[in-house]
Amino acid sequence: MYCPNCRSEYRAGFKWCKDCDVGLVTELAPEEKAEFIDLVEVLSIADPGQIALVKSILEAEEILYLPQGENFNLGRNIAVRFLVPRDYLIQAREILADFV
Repeated sequence: MYCPNCRSEYRAGFKWCKDCDVGLVTELAPEEKAEFIDLVEVLSIADPGQIALVKSILEAEEILYLPQGENFNLGRNIAVRFLVPRDYLIQAREILADFV
């Protein structure tokens, strides 16, 4: 028997995972492999107001992004690098043309 959450194995007779508080299953589903996404920089910007605007634009266009360095600003004027999947680079550059 196995826990479907933490994937712990239990001896016969056990029916419940005490750690996850869920019922056990006889077989585990195959683990999903993480998909590699090639991220590239589309924009680097330091103005906090523009950072928020860029985020909202990318979200409205449903483009995944990673704001690299956003939490390290600490009141200083340090640029945030916006990374997007390589497949969306051209589209992201077009919609963010006013910021480049």
